[in-house]
Amino acid sequence: MEGTFITIERSVEVLHKDRGSKFIGLAFHVDSEDSLKTLLNDLRVKYADSTHVCYAYRLGLNGENYRANDDGEPSNSAGQPILREIKSKNLTYTLVAVVRYYGGKKLGVSGLIEAYGSAAKQALDGCTIVTKTVQKRAWIRHLGAKDFQVYELANRFDFTIVQPPSLIGGYFEIKLAESKYSEFQRQLESLPNFELTDKPNRV
Repeated sequence: MEGTFITIERSVEVLHKDRGSKFIGLAFHVDSEDSLKTLLNDLRVKYADSTHVCYAYRLGLNGENYRANDDGEPSNSAGQPILREIKSKNLTYTLVAVVRYYGGKKLGVSGLIEAYGSAAKQALDGCTIVTKTVQKRAWIRHLGAKDFQVYELANRFDFTIVQPPSLIGGYFEIKLAESKYSEFQRQLESLPNFELTDKPNRV
């Protein structure tokens, strides 16, 4: 459906074992590259005693921004199996990491592919998968400094107020469905004393 994407709703952790090795599968929803980097840094700290922290992710409306990382495992034996599981569910804005604790017995490349893929699949199978609407950020204010009218407008046009202004008469940061923005902008032009912009808060 145009203007929507498929992702997961909450984080999940699972444990998969294979011939003595432990594989911890973790799935996360991520909104941006910044939140992705923060999560990966946190995982490296939390599992600093692990053998490997392998991962894959997809970002972007169509999952066009993606990466798979083997973290020292044989090439394409960890990150790619994880990425395949993300793609198989057509997910985006999703990070899956699999943390390995070596159990003393080598699994071979085929065994690693199976183990990492299984841990990723189990993690994603435990997630709630949701379809979300693409949101657009904008800023709005009432030029007569009647902030209550912005709240009334939010109920009328079904947008979310993300951040109210720090000063009376300042801009409210809002989010609404991107597909509805042009119509909202058109209708707002017929109302007195409202200003709408897609530029950052200036007041």
